[in-house]
Amino acid sequence: MNKEKTLRITITTFFSIALLGGFFFGYILSEVNKGKELQKLASYQPTTPTKLYDSNGVLFAELYRHKQELLKYSDIPPHVIHAFLSVEDDNFFNHFGIDFLAIVRAAIKNVFAGRIVQGGSTLTQQLAKTILQQRKKTFGRKFLEALLTLQIEQEYTKEEILEIYFNLIYLGHGTTGLSSAANVYFQKDVRDLSIAEAAMLARLPKAPVTYSPFKNPKEAKQAHLVVLGLMAKNGFIPKDQVQKIHDDFWERYWPVVITQSPSRSTWGAKLNRAPYFTEWVRQILEKELGEEALYTGGLRVYTTLDVRKQEIAEEELRKGLIEQDKYAFGANFRYVGRADRGLVSLYNLFGSIFPVGVPYVTSLDDRQVFRLHLEKEMAPALELLTDFTPSENESSAVKEFQRSSLVFSSNLHVEGAIVTIDHQTGYIQTMVGGSRFSPKNQFNRAMQARRQTGSAFKPFVYAAAIQNRAVGSGTGIMDAPLTTITEEGEGYSPQDISGDFRGMVPLSRALSLSLNIVSVQVLMRTGTDAVIDFASKVTKANKSRFPTGPALALGVAELTPYEMALGYSILANKGKDVIPFSVRYVLNQSGSVVYNKEKEVQETLAEEAKNGTIQIIPEATAYIIKQMLIGVAMGGTPTQALRAADKGNYKGESGGKTGSTSSYTNVWYAGFDPKYTSIVWMGFDKSSLSLGKGVTAAGVAAPIWGKMYSRWYNEGPYPVFYPNGKAEEIPADVVKGATCAFNGLSPGPNCPLTGNLFLKPITIAGRTLAVPGGRQCDGDRDHYRSMDLTDFLQRELEISDDELK
Repeated sequence: MNKEKTLRITITTFFSIALLGGFFFGYILSEVNKGKELQKLASYQPTTPTKLYDSNGVLFAELYRHKQELLKYSDIPPHVIHAFLSVEDDNFFNHFGIDFLAIVRAAIKNVFAGRIVQGGSTLTQQLAKTILQQRKKTFGRKFLEALLTLQIEQEYTKEEILEIYFNLIYLGHGTTGLSSAANVYFQKDVRDLSIAEAAMLARLPKAPVTYSPFKNPKEAKQAHLVVLGLMAKNGFIPKDQVQKIHDDFWERYWPVVITQSPSRSTWGAKLNRAPYFTEWVRQILEKELGEEALYTGGLRVYTTLDVRKQEIAEEELRKGLIEQDKYAFGANFRYVGRADRGLVSLYNLFGSIFPVGVPYVTSLDDRQVFRLHLEKEMAPALELLTDFTPSENESSAVKEFQRSSLVFSSNLHVEGAIVTIDHQTGYIQTMVGGSRFSPKNQFNRAMQARRQTGSAFKPFVYAAAIQNRAVGSGTGIMDAPLTTITEEGEGYSPQDISGDFRGMVPLSRALSLSLNIVSVQVLMRTGTDAVIDFASKVTKANKSRFPTGPALALGVAELTPYEMALGYSILANKGKDVIPFSVRYVLNQSGSVVYNKEKEVQETLAEEAKNGTIQIIPEATAYIIKQMLIGVAMGGTPTQALRAADKGNYKGESGGKTGSTSSYTNVWYAGFDPKYTSIVWMGFDKSSLSLGKGVTAAGVAAPIWGKMYSRWYNEGPYPVFYPNGKAEEIPADVVKGATCAFNGLSPGPNCPLTGNLFLKPITIAGRTLAVPGGRQCDGDRDHYRSMDLTDFLQRELEISDDELK
């Protein structure tokens, strides 16, 4: 009875399982025939990089997460295919997608090993996993993987499966597909891969980090020998050649991998001829269009950059920075001026009481020198010593010292920035944010570094004074000892860099010579509020960023190179608004415009022209200061640096102004030609460090500007402000006159004349505003040189004691 019952249960169970299995198998066959999961593969599209083009249509950069170049099966050498099959699926051409023998073999090995040492999945199953990688690891996913595996095998030939596999497989370091991996690991085309190179790549699919030659070269080397052994076992290469192939390969490749950054990736190998500009554009596009569209949408981005100008700017700045580093840290670096700016105010206070000059620390202090030498010569030995020291505290201390020293030493390299704006269109044509773009040096100084501007700020002071009819371009201003009181009640005595005084000087000449005392007087005549209002308008920087004391006239306001470029662009553009931008428009893969900044800018300017707000400053004011700046470039402090053959070698016409700050911490050159406005800045990231005593903008920054522009035009034809000999039309509000070339007073019978441009008088609320006239010059050139400023104001201009107060 029990036997019959047991038999009946057994037979019933068997037929139930068979029936369920039949239904399940039938369902699988039905699903395979439907091909639903296969649609995922059919609809798969590789991510297409976003491409960036310059203003001339030249491709200069790409943006992507994973870069793929689709291969055909015929492009892949047989030995590359054999290498991967030896590791991943040596029975690939004999199974139907699932290899049951491989599964059993792997299971036995794993049981005996007590851990998973071998997998049983086929190459087709791996392909299915890649396609379904967004799914969670569940039984349902395993079923879908098996289903898709069978569908792939039914739909595609073995060669087609391999082609798809080699285009989709991830091989580490941001590489998707064999083509991308060949480029990152060997800088080669897939067609040129050797047997040894193929063997190294073949071990990466299952463990891209573990067997990365850049991250774990020892593990990669060991795995390489294993793969070659498998290739020999399968008859793809002779067994007696395995060791030789291995040794020859690593003899060449080992020096490469141990000197390569562990973070090397497809992103590091990507096309990027203007990294600071590319990163700036990337941030804009990510905000405007989103990450997904930016990195996977295959966008075509047309920018304002001129990549040729950009590369020339990068090269000239880098050469200038190298030279300045040599000067600052060469054999005589201990004698280079290192200004301790924290003591400058104290020195100035003593200087106002006692006849002493401002001293300079002639070297890094003892602690800094010790630290610099310790980092260079002893830090590696200290690190090695900690490997044999059991104490964790000492090891941590050394690592912390190295970390902080890295910051210290990185601040001991001169940095710089260049930005160029086409002031007629607003195109940002160059953007160099530093010496070299790297993971540790991505701060974009051109757009973000605020630094004191020095004398490069003076044109804004002079232009504000001209606009307020306090002066004309030829007005005489007294260059003599001057002491004034700041808002804090402290005495302030500006000094010229030469240390001497020139007496009465015409304003245009004072700007060419960059006379500080004259600039302070121009500020006092105009008022700080008027100067701040003017500077804020042209640089578009908030008024709160401009200090209100007399030192404002000497450029203590901190502005970025971009803000300075914008200010000078508006001066060069006849006072009209300039809206700088970097992205013109963006097209998607179908050619539709998805973003158009250029159109937006043009519409904004058109609306401003319509409502009368396009004129940021009066055209007449811009005309006068522009003529003065042309005079500076053609016959002032930067002229030799710009035009000498052994320096800038620039033969075209331009206008501009140098700028050097106290303690020689920053040097600027801000200049423009008829089309482009460019700013060059150099200094340390640690703003308190000096470039060295005596380092000036004319000696360092201006030659870079000149060389850059000279190369842009290939030695000619150089641009001119007035083509065909036709002078620029003088605005109606500008009055032409003349003053004495000696001193800027009203011309007398015995003095040569110099041009004087000033604004017409206007009447506001019954009060007439006009540029004041000076006393007539008697022709004595030296009459005013030794005169005290107070005496001049009282005796020559007949100002009373009460008015003087």
